[in-house]
Amino acid sequence: MMSAKPLEGKRILITRAKAQAANFANQIRALGGIPVVIPLIKIHHPTDRTPLVEAVNDMRSFDWLVFTSQNGVKAFFSIVHSEKIPSEWLDNMKIAVVGEKTREPVEVQGFDAHVIPAGDYTAEALADELLKHVKRGERVLFPKGNLARDVLPDSLRQRGIHVEDVVAYETGMNEEAQADLATEVTSERLDVIAFTSPSTVNHFVTLLDSVDWRSKINQTCLAAIGPITERAMHKHGLTPNVVANLNTTEGLLQEVVQFLNNEEESK
Repeated sequence: MMSAKPLEGKRILITRAKAQAANFANQIRALGGIPVVIPLIKIHHPTDRTPLVEAVNDMRSFDWLVFTSQNGVKAFFSIVHSEKIPSEWLDNMKIAVVGEKTREPVEVQGFDAHVIPAGDYTAEALADELLKHVKRGERVLFPKGNLARDVLPDSLRQRGIHVEDVVAYETGMNEEAQADLATEVTSERLDVIAFTSPSTVNHFVTLLDSVDWRSKINQTCLAAIGPITERAMHKHGLTPNVVANLNTTEGLLQEVVQFLNNEEESK
Protein backbone atom coordinates (compact mmCIF):
# COMPACT_ATOMS: atom_id res chain seq x y z
CA MET A 1 0.00 0.00 0.00
CA MET A 2 1.40 3.41 -1.01
CA SER A 3 2.31 5.68 1.88
CA ALA A 4 0.33 8.85 2.56
CA LYS A 5 3.74 10.54 2.35
CA PRO A 6 5.19 8.71 -0.66
CA LEU A 7 8.24 10.98 -0.93
CA GLU A 8 9.10 10.75 2.75
CA GLY A 9 12.74 11.76 3.24
CA LYS A 10 13.50 11.97 -0.48
CA ARG A 11 15.75 14.86 -1.53
CA ILE A 12 14.49 16.39 -4.77
CA LEU A 13 16.48 19.00 -6.68
CA ILE A 14 14.40 21.86 -8.08
CA THR A 15 16.19 23.56 -10.97
CA ARG A 16 13.56 26.02 -12.16
CA ALA A 17 13.61 29.79 -11.69
CA LYS A 18 13.27 31.11 -8.13
CA ALA A 19 9.86 32.71 -8.71
CA GLN A 20 8.39 29.36 -9.80
CA ALA A 21 10.24 27.18 -7.30
CA ALA A 22 8.13 27.94 -4.20
CA ASN A 23 4.95 26.23 -5.39
CA PHE A 24 6.88 23.19 -6.60
CA ALA A 25 8.69 23.00 -3.25
CA ASN A 26 5.37 23.08 -1.38
CA GLN A 27 4.06 20.20 -3.49
CA ILE A 28 7.14 18.16 -2.61
CA ARG A 29 6.81 18.93 1.11
CA ALA A 30 3.14 17.90 1.03
CA LEU A 31 4.29 14.46 -0.16
CA GLY A 32 6.92 14.24 2.57
CA GLY A 33 9.88 15.10 0.35
CA ILE A 34 12.75 17.49 0.94
CA PRO A 35 12.98 20.17 -1.78
CA VAL A 36 16.50 21.27 -2.61
CA VAL A 37 16.01 24.60 -4.39
CA ILE A 38 18.90 25.61 -6.63
CA PRO A 39 17.51 27.80 -9.43
CA LEU A 40 19.56 27.36 -12.59
CA ILE A 41 17.56 29.99 -14.46
CA LYS A 42 17.20 33.74 -14.11
CA ILE A 43 14.20 35.52 -15.61
CA HIS A 44 14.63 39.19 -16.50
CA HIS A 45 13.22 41.93 -18.70
CA PRO A 46 14.21 41.85 -22.39
CA THR A 47 17.26 43.88 -23.32
CA ASP A 48 15.06 45.86 -25.72
CA ARG A 49 11.50 46.30 -24.46
CA THR A 50 10.46 48.60 -27.33
CA PRO A 51 8.83 45.91 -29.55
CA LEU A 52 6.74 44.65 -26.63
CA VAL A 53 5.70 48.15 -25.56
CA GLU A 54 4.74 49.02 -29.13
CA ALA A 55 2.74 45.80 -29.50
CA VAL A 56 0.88 46.44 -26.25
CA ASN A 57 -0.02 49.95 -27.34
CA ASP A 58 -1.25 48.55 -30.67
CA MET A 59 -3.23 45.80 -28.95
CA ARG A 60 -6.59 46.80 -30.41
CA SER A 61 -5.39 45.75 -33.87
CA PHE A 62 -5.08 42.11 -32.77
CA ASP A 63 -7.77 39.45 -32.62
CA TRP A 64 -5.93 36.91 -30.46
CA LEU A 65 -3.52 36.92 -27.53
CA VAL A 66 -1.48 33.73 -27.10
CA PHE A 67 0.60 32.62 -24.11
CA THR A 68 2.83 29.57 -23.75
CA SER A 69 4.16 30.28 -20.24
CA GLN A 70 3.28 31.91 -16.95
CA ASN A 71 6.30 34.17 -17.38
CA GLY A 72 4.89 35.43 -20.67
CA VAL A 73 1.59 36.30 -19.02
CA LYS A 74 3.25 38.13 -16.12
CA ALA A 75 5.66 40.05 -18.35
CA PHE A 76 2.89 41.07 -20.75
CA PHE A 77 0.54 42.37 -18.06
CA SER A 78 3.43 44.13 -16.36
CA ILE A 79 3.76 46.26 -19.50
CA VAL A 80 -0.02 46.64 -19.78
CA HIS A 81 -0.10 48.11 -16.28
CA SER A 82 3.03 50.27 -16.65
CA GLU A 83 1.70 51.69 -19.92
CA LYS A 84 -1.70 52.29 -18.25
CA ILE A 85 -3.53 50.40 -21.00
CA PRO A 86 -7.31 50.31 -20.37
CA SER A 87 -8.52 46.78 -19.61
CA GLU A 88 -11.32 47.34 -22.13
CA TRP A 89 -8.75 47.03 -24.89
CA LEU A 90 -8.62 43.29 -24.18
CA ASP A 91 -12.38 42.78 -24.04
CA ASN A 92 -12.67 41.95 -27.73
CA MET A 93 -9.54 39.81 -27.85
CA LYS A 94 -9.66 36.03 -27.57
CA ILE A 95 -6.98 34.49 -25.37
CA ALA A 96 -5.30 31.12 -25.88
CA VAL A 97 -3.01 29.42 -23.35
CA VAL A 98 -0.82 26.33 -23.51
CA GLY A 99 -2.11 24.74 -20.29
CA GLU A 100 -3.86 25.06 -16.95
CA LYS A 101 -0.84 26.60 -15.21
CA THR A 102 -0.69 29.34 -17.83
CA ARG A 103 -4.42 29.90 -17.54
CA GLU A 104 -4.13 30.75 -13.82
CA PRO A 105 -2.24 34.08 -14.08
CA VAL A 106 -4.55 35.10 -16.94
CA GLU A 107 -7.53 34.62 -14.65
CA VAL A 108 -5.75 36.52 -11.88
CA GLN A 109 -5.73 39.49 -14.27
CA GLY A 110 -9.49 39.15 -14.66
CA PHE A 111 -9.65 37.49 -18.09
CA ASP A 112 -10.79 34.10 -19.39
CA ALA A 113 -8.87 31.74 -21.64
CA HIS A 114 -10.95 30.88 -24.71
CA VAL A 115 -8.67 28.14 -26.06
CA ILE A 116 -6.60 25.56 -24.19
CA PRO A 117 -5.37 22.26 -25.66
CA ALA A 118 -6.69 19.10 -24.07
CA GLY A 119 -4.20 16.72 -22.54
CA ASP A 120 -0.91 17.67 -24.17
CA TYR A 121 0.34 21.01 -22.89
CA THR A 122 2.89 21.76 -25.62
CA ALA A 123 3.31 24.46 -28.27
CA GLU A 124 2.51 21.84 -30.90
CA ALA A 125 -0.80 20.97 -29.26
CA LEU A 126 -1.72 24.63 -28.82
CA ALA A 127 -0.91 25.36 -32.47
CA ASP A 128 -3.15 22.47 -33.59
CA GLU A 129 -5.98 23.69 -31.37
CA LEU A 130 -5.61 27.29 -32.51
CA LEU A 131 -5.88 26.29 -36.14
CA LYS A 132 -9.43 25.10 -35.38
CA HIS A 133 -10.41 28.56 -34.13
CA VAL A 134 -8.27 31.29 -35.71
CA LYS A 135 -9.43 32.44 -39.13
CA ARG A 136 -7.19 33.21 -42.06
CA GLY A 137 -6.24 36.89 -42.01
CA GLU A 138 -6.73 37.32 -38.27
CA ARG A 139 -3.93 38.86 -36.22
CA VAL A 140 -2.28 37.10 -33.29
CA LEU A 141 -0.09 38.71 -30.61
CA PHE A 142 2.33 36.22 -29.06
CA PRO A 143 4.40 37.55 -26.11
CA LYS A 144 7.17 34.96 -25.65
CA GLY A 145 10.48 34.18 -24.02
CA ASN A 146 13.71 34.72 -25.91
CA LEU A 147 14.27 30.95 -26.08
CA ALA A 148 10.77 30.04 -27.26
CA ARG A 149 10.61 27.66 -30.20
CA ASP A 150 9.12 28.83 -33.52
CA VAL A 151 6.72 25.92 -33.92
CA LEU A 152 3.60 27.88 -32.95
CA PRO A 153 4.06 31.08 -35.00
CA ASP A 154 5.35 29.08 -37.98
CA SER A 155 2.30 26.78 -37.93
CA LEU A 156 -0.09 29.72 -37.90
CA ARG A 157 1.75 31.72 -40.56
CA GLN A 158 1.64 28.74 -42.90
CA ARG A 159 -2.16 29.03 -42.75
CA GLY A 160 -2.23 32.72 -43.66
CA ILE A 161 -2.53 33.99 -40.09
CA HIS A 162 -0.55 37.09 -39.12
CA VAL A 163 1.53 36.51 -35.96
CA GLU A 164 3.38 39.25 -34.13
CA ASP A 165 5.77 37.42 -31.79
CA VAL A 166 7.59 39.74 -29.40
CA VAL A 167 10.05 38.92 -26.64
CA ALA A 168 8.39 39.65 -23.29
CA TYR A 169 11.10 38.19 -21.06
CA GLU A 170 14.56 36.70 -21.31
CA THR A 171 15.89 33.53 -19.71
CA GLY A 172 19.52 33.32 -18.67
CA MET A 173 21.78 31.00 -16.69
CA ASN A 174 22.12 31.57 -12.96
CA GLU A 175 25.90 31.31 -12.64
CA GLU A 176 25.68 32.02 -8.91
CA ALA A 177 24.19 28.54 -8.46
CA GLN A 178 27.33 26.75 -9.66
CA ALA A 179 28.96 26.05 -6.28
CA ASP A 180 25.74 24.87 -4.57
CA LEU A 181 24.85 22.69 -7.55
CA ALA A 182 28.27 21.03 -7.62
CA THR A 183 28.12 20.36 -3.88
CA GLU A 184 24.68 18.76 -4.03
CA VAL A 185 25.39 16.61 -7.08
CA THR A 186 28.79 15.35 -5.97
CA SER A 187 27.53 14.59 -2.45
CA GLU A 188 25.38 11.82 -3.98
CA ARG A 189 22.57 12.67 -1.57
CA LEU A 190 19.97 13.57 -4.22
CA ASP A 191 17.20 11.07 -4.82
CA VAL A 192 15.59 12.98 -7.70
CA ILE A 193 16.70 15.69 -10.10
CA ALA A 194 13.69 17.43 -11.62
CA PHE A 195 14.22 19.13 -14.97
CA THR A 196 11.34 21.46 -15.85
CA SER A 197 12.52 22.91 -19.18
CA PRO A 198 15.26 22.42 -21.78
CA SER A 199 17.04 25.43 -20.26
CA THR A 200 17.33 23.72 -16.88
CA VAL A 201 19.00 20.76 -18.59
CA ASN A 202 21.39 22.91 -20.61
CA HIS A 203 22.38 25.03 -17.63
CA PHE A 204 22.81 21.97 -15.40
CA VAL A 205 25.34 20.45 -17.79
CA THR A 206 27.13 23.76 -18.41
CA LEU A 207 27.47 24.67 -14.73
CA LEU A 208 28.93 21.25 -13.94
CA ASP A 209 31.36 21.28 -16.85
CA SER A 210 34.44 21.23 -14.61
CA VAL A 211 33.06 18.57 -12.25
CA ASP A 212 33.06 14.76 -12.56
CA TRP A 213 29.33 14.52 -12.01
CA ARG A 214 27.95 11.84 -14.31
CA SER A 215 29.16 8.95 -12.16
CA LYS A 216 27.56 10.62 -9.13
CA ILE A 217 23.98 10.39 -10.39
CA ASN A 218 23.83 6.73 -11.40
CA GLN A 219 21.42 6.00 -8.55
CA THR A 220 19.47 9.26 -8.92
CA CYS A 221 16.05 9.42 -10.55
CA LEU A 222 16.20 11.84 -13.47
CA ALA A 223 12.79 13.37 -14.16
CA ALA A 224 11.63 15.39 -17.19
CA ILE A 225 8.49 17.50 -17.11
CA GLY A 226 7.63 16.60 -20.71
CA PRO A 227 8.88 15.40 -24.12
CA ILE A 228 10.63 18.65 -25.07
CA THR A 229 12.69 18.53 -21.88
CA GLU A 230 13.29 14.82 -22.43
CA ARG A 231 14.69 15.62 -25.87
CA ALA A 232 17.14 18.12 -24.34
CA MET A 233 18.28 15.50 -21.85
CA HIS A 234 19.02 12.99 -24.58
CA LYS A 235 21.13 15.58 -26.40
CA HIS A 236 23.37 15.72 -23.35
CA GLY A 237 23.54 11.96 -22.91
CA LEU A 238 21.04 11.84 -20.05
CA THR A 239 18.28 9.24 -20.00
CA PRO A 240 15.25 10.22 -17.92
CA ASN A 241 13.76 7.62 -15.60
CA VAL A 242 10.53 9.58 -15.58
CA VAL A 243 8.75 11.71 -18.21
CA ALA A 244 5.50 13.39 -17.15
CA ASN A 245 2.44 12.81 -19.31
CA LEU A 246 1.33 16.37 -18.63
CA ASN A 247 3.76 19.28 -18.64
CA THR A 248 3.03 20.18 -15.02
CA THR A 249 4.91 19.76 -11.76
CA GLU A 250 1.94 17.84 -10.36
CA GLY A 251 2.14 15.39 -13.25
CA LEU A 252 5.89 15.14 -12.82
CA LEU A 253 5.62 14.28 -9.13
CA GLN A 254 2.94 11.67 -9.80
CA GLU A 255 5.31 9.88 -12.15
CA VAL A 256 8.22 10.23 -9.70
CA VAL A 257 6.14 8.71 -6.90
CA GLN A 258 5.16 5.78 -9.13
CA PHE A 259 8.75 5.22 -10.24
CA LEU A 260 10.14 5.25 -6.70
CA ASN A 261 7.34 3.01 -5.48
CA ASN A 262 8.13 0.48 -8.21
CA GLU A 263 11.81 0.68 -7.30
CA GLU A 264 11.01 -0.14 -3.66
CA GLU A 265 8.76 -3.05 -4.60
CA SER A 266 11.44 -4.57 -6.85
CA LYS A 267 14.02 -4.68 -4.04
